[in-house]
Amino acid sequence: MSQTNYESCNQTMAAVTEYDRKRLKAFFDHVNKARKCLYDAMDIDQAAKGKDVRTQLTAIPLYVEAQSSAEAAQKALPKVIPSSQADKIDKDRRFLVTCISGARDRISDLRQLQRDSPSSFLASSSRLPGIVEPTTIQGGAKKKGIAAAFASQAEQDILGTIVDSTNVGLSDIVGNEDAKQALRETVILPALNPALFTGLRSPVRGILLFGPPGNGKTMMAKAVASEGSYTFFNISAATIMSKWVGEGEKMMRELFRIARERQPSIIFIDEIDSMLSARGEDENGSSRRVKTEFLLQFDGITTTSNDRIVVLAATNRPFDLDEAVLRRFPRRIFIDLPSAEARFNAFKASFSATKCSLSASELRRLADHTEGYSFSDLQAVCTEAAWAPLRELPPHRIQRASDRDVRAVNFNDVMKALSVVRPATSEETRQKLREYAGRSAQIPTR
Repeated sequence: MSQTNYESCNQTMAAVTEYDRKRLKAFFDHVNKARKCLYDAMDIDQAAKGKDVRTQLTAIPLYVEAQSSAEAAQKALPKVIPSSQADKIDKDRRFLVTCISGARDRISDLRQLQRDSPSSFLASSSRLPGIVEPTTIQGGAKKKGIAAAFASQAEQDILGTIVDSTNVGLSDIVGNEDAKQALRETVILPALNPALFTGLRSPVRGILLFGPPGNGKTMMAKAVASEGSYTFFNISAATIMSKWVGEGEKMMRELFRIARERQPSIIFIDEIDSMLSARGEDENGSSRRVKTEFLLQFDGITTTSNDRIVVLAATNRPFDLDEAVLRRFPRRIFIDLPSAEARFNAFKASFSATKCSLSASELRRLADHTEGYSFSDLQAVCTEAAWAPLRELPPHRIQRASDRDVRAVNFNDVMKALSVVRPATSEETRQKLREYAGRSAQIPTR
C-alpha cells in the first residue's frame, strides 16, 4: 500500500477541514502547472534538438518553472486527504518525483550545452531569449504523458538492452576451462548463496574478459547470467554514447539505476575500449564525462554491500583501457584462441547437424591444421565446406533436390575451405595479448 493510501486509510476518522481543502486545491494547481510547463519544455527541447541551439535553450525557463511548481506541490499536500482522491494523489506524487528529477537533469544538460556552444550562436542576446510557445516549433507533437519525458526515454532505451535467458550454460561452451571455472567462482556461486560470500569472500564487482575476437566472450557472459539467474544488460558504446551534450552520462546513470532495481544484475559492456579508453589529447568532453560518470556509478555499487551488481566487460584491446577503469576490474580473465582439443570439439559440434563423412582421425587432423583460428573462424570454415557439395549441383537440380541428393561433406571439402578462410587474428596480435595476460591476468594461461 502506498504512503498516501496508508495515510488516507488511517485518517478517515479525521475531518477534512477547510484549510485542508484549500491546500489540496493548491496541490492540484501546482501539479497541473508543473505538468504543462514540463510538457511544453519537452516539446521545444525535442523539436529544436540538433537544429537550433538558441531555440532549444528557451526550454530552460520552462524546466525551471516545472521543477519549482512540482516542489511547491509537494509542500502544499495536506496531511489529511479525502479517501476518494487517494489514488489520484498517489499518481500525482509519483509524477512529481519524476518531474523534479527529469527537469533537473535537462536544466543541467542544457546549461552545459550553452557553455559548450560557440559564442556566435548566442551573440545576438546577452541573456536567454524569451519563452517560445510550443506552437511555433514545427514537428513538436504533444507527448502522451510523463512516459514521453527524456528520462523515461532513456529508461526505455536501457530496458531494451535486457537479454532474455538463453538457457545456455558454461558447460555448453567449448574450451577455455580455466576461464569458465573463474567465472563460476566469482559470479555464479555467490549468486546461489549470497550469505556465504561475505568479508574476504565477497565477490568482485568488476570482471574483464579479454582476448582475440570471435572466441565466445559474449556467450560466456550470457551463460553466466543464465546460470546465476541475473538480469542481463547487453551494453555497447552505441547504447551509451550520444552526440547530444549530457545524454551519454545520463544514460550511464540510468543504466546503473535500473540495474539496482532489477538486481541481481550483470551489466555486460562489449568492446569497452571503444567507450572507456585511456585519456588522450584528442578526447572530447562528452567521452570524458561519460568515463567519469561510469567511475562514479561503479564506485557506488562497490561501497554498497547490499547491491548485487556485477560489471562484466569484454575487449580485444585491454592495453588501450584507461588505468582508472582497469582498477575497477581486479579480475581479468584471458579468453585465448581455442586449443587443439577445443578445435576438435568445435568441428565435431559444427558438423553434427550436417551430413558428413568425417572420421574422428580426420577431425583430429583438421584440429591440428587450424592452430591460430578462433571459434568464429572455425564456424566460417565449416560453413564454406558445407557449401562444396551444393556447388556441384546445377541450379535446375537444386530446385528439386532433397537432402538425399546432396553428398556428404568430406575431408577435402574442409581442407579447401581452409585455403579460403584464413585466421582473423595475426600472430603478432595474439602474442601481444598473451604477454599482457602474463602481466595482468589473474588466472593461468595455457
